[in-house]
Amino acid sequence: MYFSKAYGLELMFVLDHAESEESDNGIDDTFDAIQFNKPRRAAFSEFINQLEMSGFLIKRLSDKKASKKVLRLSKEARQAFAEFNKSI
Repeated sequence: MYFSKAYGLELMFVLDHAESEESDNGIDDTFDAIQFNKPRRAAFSEFINQLEMSGFLIKRLSDKKASKKVLRLSKEARQAFAEFNKSI
């Protein structure tokens, strides 16, 4: 599902990097990190919600700021992305 958008692969890299750095990346931080084929903000939010509803993305409360939700790849998406990284 990530690859249904032109920025999907970059989004996976951004989310993977944020998790490895233990970043407190919410939807705005993640949107700002997208550099290529950047969508409109509303379309990006809708895509994030679709990914979450499909089980490809997890939103969890931030440890640093109670009002913020942090975005993470789901376990399955993280495993698939790791396999992809091994192949390149």
